[in-house]
Amino acid sequence: KSDFISVCIEDDRDLRVDCLVEPKLSRINSYEFSWSSGSKEAVINTNVSGAASEPQFRDKSYVEELEPHGYRMTLTGYTETLPHNTTYMCKISGNSATITIERDLLLPCSAVILKTSCIWVMGLLILFQQMHH
Repeated sequence: KSDFISVCIEDDRDLRVDCLVEPKLSRINSYEFSWSSGSKEAVINTNVSGAASEPQFRDKSYVEELEPHGYRMTLTGYTETLPHNTTYMCKISGNSATITIERDLLLPCSAVILKTSCIWVMGLLILFQQMHH
């Protein structure tokens, strides 16, 4: 597991890859999202000049910037046909992160978010409970 890249499946079955790599300062942020299965690497989305994404992904993915840093890439229409074992890669301004996930172990994005917010909710519930006693 990597803290810098996470992969999950949205409620509408889109694949979401969050890349939280901090860019190097004073550089225009470039990003590249790719995956590989076996020895074949395919670029899904990039804004690196001179690089291009694979034709089958061109109208299927989009990237948005995350706060305070990082990018989120959403890919539609591929979750049913993902290879069994896929390595997801992202690069932001030359810094890269990689994660390998088996298709059957991909979690819904809501569960990924719930895991972290659950701790907050539990903390708040305990706080409220103590305040009302």
